[in-house]
Amino acid sequence: MERIFGKTGWRVTEIGLGCWQFGGAITLDGRPDGWAGIVDDDSVAAIKRGVELGIDFFDTSDQYGWGHSEEVLGRALKDAGARDRVYIASKVGFGVDAAGRRTFKETRDEILQSCEASLHRLQTDRIDLYQCHLWRTERWPEFLDAFERLLQQGKIRAFGVSTNDFDMIQRFDERRSLSAVQANYNLLDRHVEQEILPYCRARGIAFIARGPLAMGKLSGKYRVGMKFDPADIRNRWLDTAESRAAFERDLAIVEKLRPIADKAGFTLGQLAIKYLLHHMAVSVVIAGARNRQQVEQNHAATVLPPLTASELAAIRAVL
Repeated sequence: MERIFGKTGWRVTEIGLGCWQFGGAITLDGRPDGWAGIVDDDSVAAIKRGVELGIDFFDTSDQYGWGHSEEVLGRALKDAGARDRVYIASKVGFGVDAAGRRTFKETRDEILQSCEASLHRLQTDRIDLYQCHLWRTERWPEFLDAFERLLQQGKIRAFGVSTNDFDMIQRFDERRSLSAVQANYNLLDRHVEQEILPYCRARGIAFIARGPLAMGKLSGKYRVGMKFDPADIRNRWLDTAESRAAFERDLAIVEKLRPIADKAGFTLGQLAIKYLLHHMAVSVVIAGARNRQQVEQNHAATVLPPLTASELAAIRAVL
């Protein structure tokens, strides 16, 4: 199944592949900020399986593994001979210093240089969608100037912003040339339904739903008391008594959703994805996957029937 990608007119598969996890584990500001236990060969196999299934939207960033995710994606697409059949989305804005502290790339020249580096890692001559990765910045005019220059050079085809903050979306759209917004959207976080989704639909801006499975919580595979690798970002859920309590509350909600999924013949993950696809303002859902099997399971949601009115009502009652 395909959807129109906002004002670009592109037709993209309604489920894409989020590539954060392919960057592997990194440490940022002294805390884990990536995914532990990632094997590059598995990542390449997952990407190639996505291509085989017809998935044509791949979202990455120069922050994921500090460029390693881009390298893996570029390698896999080249091996598959698929570059001209897919859309690549990447992001810019974050950096790191020698001590592992977060820095920010916000000047026009830094953004232009970062794009050149991403093109090299991705083994391509253009990025289809280039996005600001900073949730908040006071230097959005420099991003817009850089994006417009890259458009003129043919190095990007469209630009977007990745943020959960509505006011930042409005700022990036002040010249009425914003093509896409990426924000968190899942059954545990529906804030975009209030302002962001209506705004995007009214202005023909594509909406990319990230985190559809809430970093795996909505897959139903996590349990109270489980442990994560200390190098894995999900270990933050267990950092404090407050974060553990929030994690356990989320798991309790997921368990209430399980009977709805079972009755519909869906996995919990597929139920979560189908809920997002019910909203017509959603252009593509970027579900992460570590291996071929997870790609296949996520993709299967595209051929399942839409949620019924009674199923939607039952989901909303739980939430």
